[in-house]
Amino acid sequence: MKKLIIALCTLVIVVSSLPAITTGKSIFFSDSYMLRARGVEAAYWNPANLIPSCYIDMWLPGLNTGVYVANNSLDLETYNFIVSKDYLSDKDKTMLLSKIKHSLKASFNGNTSIAGFTLDNISLSSSVSFMGQASVSKKYLELALYGNTDSLYAFDKTENDANMLCFTDFTFGAGNFIVPLLPDHYPEIRAGFSASILAGIGSADVDNFNGYFSSGWDGITMHQDLKVRSGIGGYGFKGMLGLATNPMPELELGLTLDNLFGFINWDLITEQRSLHIVADSLYLANIGEDFYSETHETIDINAFSIELPPELRLGSMWRGKEFNVSADYVQGFKNSVLTSSIGRFALGAELMPFPFIKVSLGLGLGNSNYPWRTSYGIGFNSKTAEIGVSVQSMETLIPGAKSKGIAIGSFIRLWI
Repeated sequence: MKKLIIALCTLVIVVSSLPAITTGKSIFFSDSYMLRARGVEAAYWNPANLIPSCYIDMWLPGLNTGVYVANNSLDLETYNFIVSKDYLSDKDKTMLLSKIKHSLKASFNGNTSIAGFTLDNISLSSSVSFMGQASVSKKYLELALYGNTDSLYAFDKTENDANMLCFTDFTFGAGNFIVPLLPDHYPEIRAGFSASILAGIGSADVDNFNGYFSSGWDGITMHQDLKVRSGIGGYGFKGMLGLATNPMPELELGLTLDNLFGFINWDLITEQRSLHIVADSLYLANIGEDFYSETHETIDINAFSIELPPELRLGSMWRGKEFNVSADYVQGFKNSVLTSSIGRFALGAELMPFPFIKVSLGLGLGNSNYPWRTSYGIGFNSKTAEIGVSVQSMETLIPGAKSKGIAIGSFIRLWI
């Protein structure tokens, strides 16, 4: 029983939702990055800011990377406490369950650069993105800790779900187009767009989940049905429109609509895996190694598409001589592995104590699906390059044993 509990805890410690593609430098500011992105990254955050400059911005393979893992309930200290115990007392069990509301939720997310460059007000780039999330009902853990205290436990897809997605994008961006026909007293509004051809690497999601565990005079009965749909090899598209303006020299405002017409069609290898577990009229006296029966099958299915729902982002940024601050609000229109229908805020700040050093801070405000987080980063820049690293902690001010997750970001950009 302890092994099952440890397995569930490990699941949520190592794999709460991050519904955005996280580029390396965005982690420095807890994703308050829409108006900060310049060069190649602007095509992923706000293509209106693909502004001509006197240099060509280069994005190199693997050097611009952001990786995130988190969960909504358990920190590393709790996990270490569980694995160090020979057995769990009633007090330990109560403590463990008190940390979980309805289900254990976990997610991972990452993006890494392949190549990219800007020329005047256009960009061409490619990157790999991967993301996934999983949830396990609190009832499962109650059953593992206390046994069948109720006569019936029912499980469904509401609190037991999982999905993952991995794809490569080939992105063209163009920006710095001035919106015409505005009144003379209006500030200039820049516009831009990006279009991404997507090459699907892999996808999997729980298509059906139903189960129950009951006990009575006729013994113990358990049924569990699980269906998982998967795809390997596919193609897709997503677009982005962006606007930005400077109503004052120090203040910038922006808006983006992402995942326009977004989809991935899976058609190379598409399968459905089914698992059915049954134990009927079982008594403690006759429990053995084969007390349940299990059947599973894998069948080929027709090609299928997954939707990448639209997402709205609003941003503002104030730039001073030795500091800047920003605020972003993100609102998805539907829940998916890539988006969330619950809005969220992020705040970022950058300090420049010396011309060649930048110190970054970020705060992501949480909601029911998104744990709050803090970020810290440092960057060094010269006339030809910029380099930096950052770390992010979930639901703690400083990364450590109390963290419910961690993210790491790095970037290297060259100018020629």
